[in-house]
Amino acid sequence: MYNIDISPSEQDIANASQSELLEYYAAGASVNPNLEFPSVPPGMEQVYKKTLDNNGRFAASMMISHFQGILQGFFVGLVGAKRILEIGTLTGSSAIYFTHALKRNGVGSGPYSNEEMPVTSLEISEEYARQARENFAAASVSNYINVIVGDAHEELVKLDGQQFDLIFIDADKNSYKAYYDIIIDRGLLHKNGLLIIDKTALWKVTEFIGKPTDEEATAEIIKIPFLESTHEQVGRVLHDFNEHIRADPRTEVIMFPIFTGMSFVRLLN
Repeated sequence: MYNIDISPSEQDIANASQSELLEYYAAGASVNPNLEFPSVPPGMEQVYKKTLDNNGRFAASMMISHFQGILQGFFVGLVGAKRILEIGTLTGSSAIYFTHALKRNGVGSGPYSNEEMPVTSLEISEEYARQARENFAAASVSNYINVIVGDAHEELVKLDGQQFDLIFIDADKNSYKAYYDIIIDRGLLHKNGLLIIDKTALWKVTEFIGKPTDEEATAEIIKIPFLESTHEQVGRVLHDFNEHIRADPRTEVIMFPIFTGMSFVRLLN
């Protein structure tokens, strides 16, 4: 997987650049040993291994790393989240991290009286949803997470009237703008909530500040094969999306140049 991990191998360290070494160090320094629910949920290595074995390297490369899971869990605590919406379940790694962070917030399992669950996760692939549910059962968090299979454009609209303290988007990059607009237009994000959007600098965004992308170096950094020709416009799509958020007077955004870009968005009064 391309993301920096908390337990790099000797080979990882030997081949790492200075900036990667600092990230390895930061990842390890972010594991808190005294939490009631650990920084890294038990069984996560098995989730990663099963995803790689069942779906191949590309699918595994799309998962969040332990370090990113710890970071996102920190923000769950920071905003005091009780309910989380996730767009893009894949095989469930991020939802498991979110659930452990919710437990640290004192959030009990669902369903609630209105049949809602602490975590709602949208996934277009029935196969990925099936694998995710298996992983949730193995992690004993099935009673926290509702996986909805379907097109997120349609399923988001069905959530009208609900609000979430934290929303995480990691799905089809061509649909980021549509997802964002539905979330903000329909008030799905709580007024004090946080929207996290992953991979907002995934591919060819530096071209928009006048520096062509070094494709070979980028492919090495993200540790996946060269993106196919169908991904040629991903940089333009992401740049347009990033500019769309930046120009929205209703929100404030900050992008961190970590992993493959993470954007954090909050509502303005």
